[in-house]
This record gives sequence, structure tokens and C-alpha cells, in this order.
Amino acid sequence: MVSQGLLQRAAASFQFDVKTLMFISNSSNEVYRFTRNDRPYILRLSEKPLEHADRIKAEVDWVHFLAENGVRASLPIQTTDHQWTAVYKEKDTSYIATAFHMASGRFFDKNNPQLWGPDIFGKWGEVMGRMHQLTQSYGSSDQLVNRDAWITLSIENPYLQQGHYQILLEKLRALEQTIIALPKDVHSYGLIHNDFHPYNFHIDGGDITVFDFDDSIYGWFALDIGIAAAHAVWWGSPKEDRKSKNEFAQRFLNEFLKGYFKNNHLDEYWIRKIPMFMDYRNICSFFWWLSRWDGDESHLSEHQKNAMVHAVELIHNDLPFDGCNIVI
Repeated sequence: MVSQGLLQRAAASFQFDVKTLMFISNSSNEVYRFTRNDRPYILRLSEKPLEHADRIKAEVDWVHFLAENGVRASLPIQTTDHQWTAVYKEKDTSYIATAFHMASGRFFDKNNPQLWGPDIFGKWGEVMGRMHQLTQSYGSSDQLVNRDAWITLSIENPYLQQGHYQILLEKLRALEQTIIALPKDVHSYGLIHNDFHPYNFHIDGGDITVFDFDDSIYGWFALDIGIAAAHAVWWGSPKEDRKSKNEFAQRFLNEFLKGYFKNNHLDEYWIRKIPMFMDYRNICSFFWWLSRWDGDESHLSEHQKNAMVHAVELIHNDLPFDGCNIVI
């Protein structure tokens, strides 16, 4: 957690009362909600090198471009000195602060048909399709600063490179080699959200507002779709068994792609790649969850242990992860 002093500096930068701050989450960034003039906003604090501020400016540039062209996205607000970011140093650590309007509406609820079901899946697809259509004509307002492109996952934890974890790593590297060989052209590859999952949009009266573009990269449109589908299965499948997850994934993508094709065309070649990208997202998740693991099995949760056993069994049997064994 960042210090109270740093939060006070952020409050001064974005002109809000530090007492209104409410902690939300701390994963890749530290995220808070705050109130200014009776309106809710989001404060994001990123522990990054100072040069990363330019990458965030590139993120903000793209969000503005999307919003100007009809995509409902949470827009950033400026600091008191009219900047999109505020940069702070605390001891030997740098933090980059960004603030955004809080999206209206609510998160998905798989038990509420107004917040999860065919209509939402279709609208989700429409929004992503519009984003992919727009990215084909997007050019950064500052050509010297761009978001990063997709690269292979860096695995620095030595405990994830031995035993059962070595099996997962080999699966990851095999999928990455398949991805590396894929073609790139303006109709299949461009700036994508790269994390457009159900906790990165709000639903309000059937409309979707997307936020958290922090992971946006240059990548394949089918990857963006695969990420959405993988998360939809993780959190939205009505049952947890493999058969149910595969059936749900098929239904989800049928509705999602109907919406997607309203705004963007994607060749059948790429549509057939979506299950592979879903499989890739699944395998990546293990290395994210365990990136700071100390090698002690007793420090893993039962869920993590069971997921590991199941994953290794699938890999040994040359099967994709649950929800990915589908044909589109």
C-alpha cells in the first residue's frame, strides 16, 4: 500500500478531499475511488519507472480517440497543471497517478438476466468490434510515443521452471511459438484493449462503458476476443464442470460474434484461432497468480493446487483448458 503522504499529494494534484478516498484493489495497480463535487472518480497509482508515464499518455490518447468516435469509455481528468498524469518519487520508488471518471452502471451478475446473458454478450461484442474497426485508422497524436506490442511472457520466478510447473511452462512456450508465427495486417492486428473482461466494464440500461486500458497493446484482434471469452467462462459459466464450460463458451461466442460483426469484419481464419487464444489466456493465468510464489506448496490455496493438478492432467492428455474445446 502507498503511504498516506503520497495519497495526499495525489489529492492535491487532482483537487479532491483525501478523506473521500475508498480503497478498491491492489493487483497490477493500486486503485481507489474518490469524490469531487459530489461526483465519483477513480484514482489509479502505478508503481512504474518514470519513463512509463509516456506509455500512460499513449493510453489516454487512445481512450480519447475511441470516445470521440462513439465508444463509451471512462475518460481521464487532468491535474491542476493540466497534465494527464502526476509523477511522484517516494524513496527509491516512482509512482504515476492517473484519474478517471467513474463509469455509470454496475458490474455483471451472472444470476441477473439483465446483467448477464445473450443481450449483454452481443453488446460486449459490438463494443469490441467498434474498437477494432477504429484502431485500423488510429494514429497516435504523438508519433514518438506508442503502446507496446505483444511479446512472449517473461517468467523470472525459478520455482515456476521445475517439476509440474515446467510442464505448464512448456505448454506456454509452445502456444507462444504458434502465436509468433501468425501474420499481421491492419485488418487483424492493431491496438487492442488486451483485458476487456467483465470486471473492466459497467452495464447501464443495456449500454456498456469500458475502462482500465492499462494493459492495452498492439496485438491480434482474435487475441482480444479470446481474452474476453476466457474470462466470460471463468466467471460466468452456470456450472463448473468441463462439459458445461465448453457449452457455455460456444453459446457466449455465438452471441458475442453476432454483435462484433455488426461493427467489424474478421476473416474465418482468425475466428478459428479464438479457442487457441483462450487456451493461451488460461495458461498465462497460472504464471500471473504464482509470479511471487516462494516455492512452498503449503503456501498455495486449495484452489490453486487443484487447478494445477487439473491443468497438468489436461496437458498430458493433449487437451485444451475447460471452455476452449469448441469449434467456431
